[in-house]
Amino acid sequence: MNYSEIIKNKINSHKLNWETKPFPHAVIDDFLPKEIFEKIVSALNNSEDFKDVKKRFSSNVELNKKVYGDNDLNEILKLPVNILGGVNFKKLFENYLDGQKMVSMCDWPEYGGAYPFHQMTNNGMLGSHVDHSHSQSGDLHVANSIYYVSPKWNSNWGGETILFSKAGLKIEKKIEPKPNRVILFIHSSSSFHGVNKITSPNGTKRSTYYMDYYINDKDLPHMKKTLGSKGCKKLNYSCHTTSFVPFFPLGLKSFKFESLFKKSSYPYLKVFFTYLLTRFLLSYELAKKIRKKNFN
Repeated sequence: MNYSEIIKNKINSHKLNWETKPFPHAVIDDFLPKEIFEKIVSALNNSEDFKDVKKRFSSNVELNKKVYGDNDLNEILKLPVNILGGVNFKKLFENYLDGQKMVSMCDWPEYGGAYPFHQMTNNGMLGSHVDHSHSQSGDLHVANSIYYVSPKWNSNWGGETILFSKAGLKIEKKIEPKPNRVILFIHSSSSFHGVNKITSPNGTKRSTYYMDYYINDKDLPHMKKTLGSKGCKKLNYSCHTTSFVPFFPLGLKSFKFESLFKKSSYPYLKVFFTYLLTRFLLSYELAKKIRKKNFN
């Protein structure tokens, strides 16, 4: 079946309600037509056999998570990747940003080194963090989307996507990973987000598709002006790798004294210190020059 026109019409029918706090985001329920979503869920029944695992996470800030490439994804399972990275979906962001053009992970070979399909299991969590600020080619990372494709999800199972304060220490909003829901949010150096601890039955997976979006660096002043006109004047942009808040993965109340002595915490501390240095002590232009020199 040719899904392109059906999906295009479905996407165009959604009216987004953008919220600006703690940073701009929107939620769409019943994102894809029911019959297409059911085909995706059915095709995920054999995900236990997927072998294209790119990363496994088992630290105190990233736990019980696997990130996959697309070698195991058949035509149906690649649909969400192509939809989230495609022209029609990008327009949802571009319309909010008054026509600002952007590219997605799908516009680069092998997604520019990122991976589109993620799964988490019981006791899993993803601590407060901001993603990498730039692509490998130097484009600025300005937006994310997450599509939830678990066949069912009980609200008592946790696993919400958390939006944190601009310091990454206070939970501002939790978004439940309801099946066939997608969230969009503007990403910056202060867009801290994560995944709440999962308490699902053993064998139940929190399955999601993830997509990044980028603009040319020279378009940042225009985008900031557009966001400022919408009441978002305090979004910060700098140059950094993905940076987690060490010792406080799910906010101030999540601190555990023993984490101070875990070796797995030290790499996160080093990265976070570098992030703080570039965000608060270096101008954006200087941080860019240092980044470019390091990449060359």
